[in-house]
Amino acid sequence: MVAVGRAVFAIVALAASALAPAQAPLERAVKAAYVYKFLAYVDWPAAAFDTPEAPFVIGVLGSDAIADELRQIVATRSVGERPVQVKRLREGETASGLHVVFVGRAESARLPALARSLQGQPTLVVSESPGALNAGSAVNLVVASDGRVRFEIALDAADRSGLRLSSRLLALAQTVRPGGP
Repeated sequence: MVAVGRAVFAIVALAASALAPAQAPLERAVKAAYVYKFLAYVDWPAAAFDTPEAPFVIGVLGSDAIADELRQIVATRSVGERPVQVKRLREGETASGLHVVFVGRAESARLPALARSLQGQPTLVVSESPGALNAGSAVNLVVASDGRVRFEIALDAADRSGLRLSSRLLALAQTVRPGGP
């Protein structure tokens, strides 16, 4: 599992290295692959699932393109023994019960309220907007100056959700903001 995870992150990193500003479809594909891979690098509390067979559910707000990419990725894959489902979130729909919520750039203004509403729930909030870690996101996808998609992590936001992020994930992050008391 560890070797496979590293291989997939390496493939994502290679794809990201070919990323240029004009290649928005590739950027979306890389971001969707990251969101999917994050599932395997989070320790989820037992309370995050109704049953041992319950699927991971990823909610996507503000990016139909990322939702479409994720649907293609999860169609033939699972994480451990759990299948993965993707749900598009519309305005007014609750994010409760989701394992990951991806907040696209178009909905970044809603991120602070959404993050507050999910505090204490085992939901990983992932975003793609400048300053999103300060708005409550646990993981923020960024395009670095070299054109590669990278991510930054706020451990304090993960802690508030009762989630533990793998040290392997932290080692791959561009930046890690500390958490804890």
